[in-house]
Amino acid sequence: MQTIRNGSAGALLLAAHACALGQSAPDPASQAGAQPVQQVVVSAGADAQRLQSTTTAIVVRRDELLRHGDATLADVLKRQPGITLDASPGKAPAIRMRGMGSGYVAILLNGVPAPSGFALESLTPDMVERIEIGRVATAETSGQAVAGTINVILRRAGPAGGAAADEVKAGSAFVDGSAAPQLTVQHDGRRGALAYTLAATLRRTQNPVTALVTEEGAMPALLRRTAWFDHQVDDLLELAPRLSWQADARDTLAAQAYVRWRHIHNAMRQSETTEIGSPTAFPRAAQRYETRPLHAYADLAWTRKLDGGARLAAKLSGFHTARDADFLYRGMDASDALLATHRVASGPVEREWTFSGSWRRPLWRSHMLAAGWEAGRKARSEYRRERQTDAGGALLLASDEDYRARVVRAALFVQDEWDIDDAWSAYAGLRREDLRTSGAGNAHAAVDVHAGAWSPILQVLFKPRRPDGARGDDGDDGGGSGDEPRDGFRFAVSRTYKAPEISRLMPRRYTVDNNNSATNPDQQGNPNLRPELALGIDLAWERSVGKDGMLSVSAFHKRIRDITLVRIYRSNGVWIATPDNQGGATVRGIEFEGKATRGALSGRVNLARNWSHVDSLPQPGNRIEGQPAWSGNLGLDYASARRLDLGATYTYRGRVASRSGALFFSDDAATRRLDLVALWKRDARSRLRLSVADLLHRDVRERLAYQGDSALVSTTVFRTHTTWRLVWEQSL
Repeated sequence: MQTIRNGSAGALLLAAHACALGQSAPDPASQAGAQPVQQVVVSAGADAQRLQSTTTAIVVRRDELLRHGDATLADVLKRQPGITLDASPGKAPAIRMRGMGSGYVAILLNGVPAPSGFALESLTPDMVERIEIGRVATAETSGQAVAGTINVILRRAGPAGGAAADEVKAGSAFVDGSAAPQLTVQHDGRRGALAYTLAATLRRTQNPVTALVTEEGAMPALLRRTAWFDHQVDDLLELAPRLSWQADARDTLAAQAYVRWRHIHNAMRQSETTEIGSPTAFPRAAQRYETRPLHAYADLAWTRKLDGGARLAAKLSGFHTARDADFLYRGMDASDALLATHRVASGPVEREWTFSGSWRRPLWRSHMLAAGWEAGRKARSEYRRERQTDAGGALLLASDEDYRARVVRAALFVQDEWDIDDAWSAYAGLRREDLRTSGAGNAHAAVDVHAGAWSPILQVLFKPRRPDGARGDDGDDGGGSGDEPRDGFRFAVSRTYKAPEISRLMPRRYTVDNNNSATNPDQQGNPNLRPELALGIDLAWERSVGKDGMLSVSAFHKRIRDITLVRIYRSNGVWIATPDNQGGATVRGIEFEGKATRGALSGRVNLARNWSHVDSLPQPGNRIEGQPAWSGNLGLDYASARRLDLGATYTYRGRVASRSGALFFSDDAATRRLDLVALWKRDARSRLRLSVADLLHRDVRERLAYQGDSALVSTTVFRTHTTWRLVWEQSL
C-alpha cells in the first residue's frame, strides 16, 4: 500500500478515524429517547432508508441542498462522496464520479437523460427537491452510466406541509470588489385539486479570471510567458412554473417547466513576453465574446394507480435551446498596433423530446416487477460565419459553414426487486439502449453512426441479524433499540457503456486564433469512434447508527473496452487533436464515508482512492484522463436551537497526473478549498445567510506536456478569488 505523504489527505484519514470512534458510542440521551420500532420506520433518516434499499443510492435532500447557501448544484455536489469537480477558473465545472467524467456519468433530470444543453451549474438549489446519486446503474434509468448516475429531481408544485405560500430571497455576491446581485421570488398555491408554483430568478454572475501561461520548448528552444485577464459577466432571468392536478385517487398529472434567458459578455486581453525563441503571430491581443442564449424545458407526467398495487406512468418532455453568438479577436504586435481581425458569428439551435413510461406491479408478496420504455429524438443545426481581415481591412479568409445533426434514441427495460427473506434482497434488470447519430454539412462529409448495448445489472443486499436477534434493517423482530448499529453488505455487477458525443463524431475543424502548437492544437471530430463498453463489480459495507449516523466502505473494479484517447498529429504544419479508440483500460477504487451527530454538532467525512491503467499508454501518468488519485472532504455543522447556525467544509482533490495520449501528458496540482456559512434566524420567517466560497483562494496550476520530437511544456497558473455572498430570506 502506498503511504500517504500529503498533509491534507492525512488529515482526512484522521477525521475518518475520529468519525468512526464517534459512531461507536451513541449519545445516551438519544438512547433514552428511543421510540418503538413502528415509529422508527416512519421517521427513518435518509441514511437509514439508504441501508434498506436494495439498489444503492445517496440521497441529498432539500435541507442539505439549501444549508450552505450554494449558488449552483455543482457546488452542492462537490461535498458528496466520490464526486469531484474539474473547476478551472473561467470554465464551466465538469462533474466526475470515481475520477471519471466526460460522459462516464449519466446526468438525469426527473429520471430521464438530461438534454445535451443541460448543465448542473445552470440550476440553483431552490429549484430542486432532491438529488439521487447512484454508484451502480439501474435498468430503469440509463445504460450510459459507467461511473454512476446523478438524478436531479425538480421541486413539485404547491406549498409543502406547513410551509409559507410565498418566499423572497434577495442579496448579492461579492468577487474581487465587484457586486453580483440576485433576487428569487416564489409563490405557492392550491385551488381544489390543482396545486401550482411560480418561481422567478434574476441574477448576475461576475467572474474575473487572471492567468499566466509559461511555455518551454526544445528543438527549437523556447521560453515564452503570456499574461491574460478575462472579465466574464453573466446576467440571467429565469421563470419556473410547476403544476400538479389530482382529479381523483387514481390519476395524477404534473407539469414542470423553466425558461431561462441569459446575456453573457466576456472581454479578454493578453500580452506575451518571449525570452527565448520566436514570438507568436500576435504578441498582444484583445477579444470579446457576447451571446444571448435561450433555454426552455417542459415535461408532463401522468400516473395512474391500478388494481393490485400496480402503477402505470408516462412522461413527455421537451427541451429547446438557441444561441446567437458574436466573437471578435484583434491581433496586435508588441507595440499594440493592429495586425489582423478575426470575426465569427455562430448560432446553434437544438430541440429535443423524450417520451418515457413504465409499468410496475407487486407479485407474490415479495417481488416488484417493472418494465418500461424510453424514446427520444434530438435535432441540432448550426451556422458559422467566419471572416479574417488584415490591418487595412483586406479580406484574408472567408468561411460560411452550416451543419445539421440528429440523434434518435430508443430503450427498453425490465427489472425485478425481490425481498428474498428478512436478511437477503436482490435486484435484477436488463436494458437495451440504441442511439443513431447522423449529420451532414457543407464543410465535412456526412456521418451516420450507430451505438448501442445490452446492459444486464444485478445488485444484492445482505443485512445480517444483530447479536440480539433483531433484523439488520429498521424493523425489529427480536427486541432491539432502533439506535443500535445495523449492517448491510452489498454486491453488484453491471455492464454499461459510453456513447460518443455528437461534437466528437462530427469531423469539423475548430481552429485556435493564435499560437497553434502541440499543447494548443486545433480540434477535429472522428466519425469512426466506437462506444466504450464497461463491465463493473461493486462491493460495499454500510453501517447505520441511529437516525443520522452512518459508516460506509465501498470498492469497485471496472474493465473498459475501446477507451477513447486523444491522438495529436501535425498536418501541413498545423497541430490537430482528434479522439480515437485505443484499446482497453482498468479502473478501480475504494471510498470511505462517515457521518456522526452529537447534539447540535454534526460531522461528515469522505475519502476516495482511485487507480486506473490504460493498456496502450506508457508510464508515468498511465491512468484515465483527469482522474485524481486522492479526493475527499471534511465538514462540520452547528445547528443551534436558538438563532445562529454555522457550517464549514474543507474539500481536497489530489494531484492529477494522467495521459490523454501516448505523447500528451497533463499534470494538475492538488487543490484545496474551504467554504464557510453562517445563518442568522431573526424569527421563524426571516433569515440572513452569509456564505464564503473558497476562503483559501489558492492558485490553480495546470501543466500540459507534449513529449514528441519537438517537446513542449505549457504551464498555466490561475489566480482565484474568494466569493462572499449575503442573502436575506423572507417567508411571507
